[in-house]
Amino acid sequence: MFDDAARILDDMSSNDSSEATKVLSADQATLNQDIQKAKEQEACLIIIRGSPQGHRYFLTQEEMVIGRDAAAEISLLDQSISRRHAKVIKRGEQVFLMDLGSANGTLINDKKLAPNEEKTLSKEDMIKLGNSILKFLPRGELEIIFYGNLGLAAHTDPLTKLYNKRYLMEALDAEFKRAKALHSDFTILFMDLDHFKKVNDTFGHDAGDFVLKEFTTLVRNQCLRPKDIFARYGGEEFVVLMANTGAKAAEELAEKVRAAVELHPFIYEGKRIPVTSSLGLAELQTGIESAQTLLKLADQALYEAKTSGRNRVSVANG
Repeated sequence: MFDDAARILDDMSSNDSSEATKVLSADQATLNQDIQKAKEQEACLIIIRGSPQGHRYFLTQEEMVIGRDAAAEISLLDQSISRRHAKVIKRGEQVFLMDLGSANGTLINDKKLAPNEEKTLSKEDMIKLGNSILKFLPRGELEIIFYGNLGLAAHTDPLTKLYNKRYLMEALDAEFKRAKALHSDFTILFMDLDHFKKVNDTFGHDAGDFVLKEFTTLVRNQCLRPKDIFARYGGEEFVVLMANTGAKAAEELAEKVRAAVELHPFIYEGKRIPVTSSLGLAELQTGIESAQTLLKLADQALYEAKTSGRNRVSVANG
């Protein structure tokens, strides 16, 4: 994909090929839009190796710490790096990288930085921290847009535009390991729309798709926090990963979701569709040794909510 983009850009600077002109005529509008978008983007670091692969961290502040600490501006899901591993510094149009005395060191293009040494970053520099590798792209680079499109396609559910199950499972594993290592709170919320088959059978599948999209927009915009990871697990089932959140706070948030869904007017083609949700949550506790176990506990709590009457929140006992 990147080779094709480079070829198109090269063709733009040459008028000696009629075939190139035909190619540009087909793609010109889209390419011009991407170029304009790129001009508006800040410099960024892109995860080339690590999780989630392809994620972009835009350098929007003068100084941004990179590390596994959840409070770091660029928080990486990698236990092999230090909590405060390195720092990105912006001075005008230039960007610098400084190692903060990390345990495993910081490498730029395989050259290790000395502790507290600053190094100017150039286009496509590869930064290695622990097991993770990040690529630097300066402000305005077209490649920033292409990486964003790739990440969107790989990690997004096409209907709801939420994270898909593939991304969810990667993030779940990483967040679980981080919470275990840092002894921090972590809770999973499992959600399901009640009697959704009846919605499809009564109002049609287009109405069902409308409900799913309306539900996700409502929950994302009015109930969840920016740091929560919201994903479509499959069908009418959804999962929220809540880092640094205990069961009590998670239950309050879950009840907020339940009430919002119950009260929201889901109106399709002039008809109001009754929609409620059941929710189950599970908090990471001592003795839970795998992310899958925690997810299963949340799923069991969801089942309890559904079998005990639906339109309610249930908390796993552990």
